[in-house]
Amino acid sequence: MKFYDKIFFLVSLLGLGVSSAYYFMNEPELQKTANKVASLLSQEAEGVQWKEVSVPKMEIKPIEWPEVKAQDAEGRWFFQVFTAPQIWVDSDGKFITESPYIKEKARQSFALRYAGVSNEPYPVKYLGFMGSPESPRIQLRNEADNTFMMGKINEPIKVSVKDERGLAKEVEVGLTIKKFDRKRVKKADNTIGESVTVVVFDKKYGKEISIYSDKPTVIEDSRRIELVLPDGKKWFVREVGESQTVADATYTVKSLNFDDGNVVVEMVPSNKEISPQTMKLSEKGVEPYKTPKK
Repeated sequence: MKFYDKIFFLVSLLGLGVSSAYYFMNEPELQKTANKVASLLSQEAEGVQWKEVSVPKMEIKPIEWPEVKAQDAEGRWFFQVFTAPQIWVDSDGKFITESPYIKEKARQSFALRYAGVSNEPYPVKYLGFMGSPESPRIQLRNEADNTFMMGKINEPIKVSVKDERGLAKEVEVGLTIKKFDRKRVKKADNTIGESVTVVVFDKKYGKEISIYSDKPTVIEDSRRIELVLPDGKKWFVREVGESQTVADATYTVKSLNFDDGNVVVEMVPSNKEISPQTMKLSEKGVEPYKTPKK
């Protein structure tokens, strides 16, 4: 027998001896525990004992649904089955009777999105001038109709148009240049540039408007609400009654609130089987709107 085989044999004998000693030393306790368990199991359980209950066999039989009968003399009122109203609990813990799922589906199918309130941009832009700064001929362009104009200070601006006979004639555009100012300014890149301000009187707005060469001009007291269409284009809403046809539905503005920043829009689908929807759009998103009761 090799040396390590002898070592393994001796360790095995030692383990067997320890196990045998542990068993014989604890045999009385093990027997005592076994006797206690057997005694407890032989005792009858306390309390109400469960008993077998016989359940009658269920028999399924067809029945005839009663004929619907009118409940009034005229034969117009029919009462068949009463369906209890469905009630949900919203995120604030309040009981509501409108399905959150249906409301969410309606909100998601609404094609418009809110983009905010902005001032109306003034369409006339400054292009440049000819002559001396003291007596300039100022060039302007109306981006609304892509009209180019040129005028002098305190003289109504006129443009040439053709009449019904094809002859050219000059007509006033409703603008008069009141002031022309140039000044040198320091730009963000530390270079020196020129800033031009042209003040015009616009008959349409009935007031003077300052046009700047280095920044957009907006009309401070003329606001609009921006709505985003599904294709990413913007619909600028200015007054109640404006409408837009989008994705087989007509959207009509029902109310505007520039101060609070919201607009109420009604959607009427071309498919008559789909009910119209009225939504309130604001910074909070799109939510169903109910007309307040008077």
